[in-house]
Amino acid sequence: METFLSALVTLTVIIDPLGTAAVYGALTAGLAHTESEAIAKKSCIVGAGVLLFFGLMGSVVLSMLGITLDAFRIAGGLLLFVTAFRMLMGDHDQQNIQKDGSVYSDRGDIAVFPLAIPLLSGPGCITAIILLTNKSHAWFDQLQVYAAMALAVVASYACMKAVQRLKTVLGSGGIQIMARLMGILLAAMAIQFIADGAKGLIQAMH
Repeated sequence: METFLSALVTLTVIIDPLGTAAVYGALTAGLAHTESEAIAKKSCIVGAGVLLFFGLMGSVVLSMLGITLDAFRIAGGLLLFVTAFRMLMGDHDQQNIQKDGSVYSDRGDIAVFPLAIPLLSGPGCITAIILLTNKSHAWFDQLQVYAAMALAVVASYACMKAVQRLKTVLGSGGIQIMARLMGILLAAMAIQFIADGAKGLIQAMH
């Protein structure tokens, strides 16, 4: 169980189910319950699929393309910063999300970006799943890693479902405040990804 617990703690901390649920609540404010729930399900399925793919094939794919994990961290950090900037500028507010010209006018895109990628399966989580599977040589240990990944994603889905109840309590104003706060945290997380990736690339050059 040591492998399972280690993987579960690592992936849960990186995925941050509560933080992802807060972003989800801001993005789906004003949507019908069935529509927002479909987005939650799709984001979790896509996120789990991405992590499973990189767990199985990540090292091979990155090696074939000549991409380092540090470069992957920088790319993911840039994507995450774009999401954070939009949240801080109010692009994720209910009235802006519902505009026809909004970047999220296609509701299916919210499930894929930014919920599934990079929140549920961002560079940190992809890097972690690659490292955890590479360290686990026995098939049973790798199975424990995938079980931990699945449990972390299920926890994210449960938090997304729970945040629907918060909408009626907080109202649109509360959701906007939560979105601004999450935008600041996401921006800091994005900068950290970029800084870690840049540090790794600089060390590799020396």
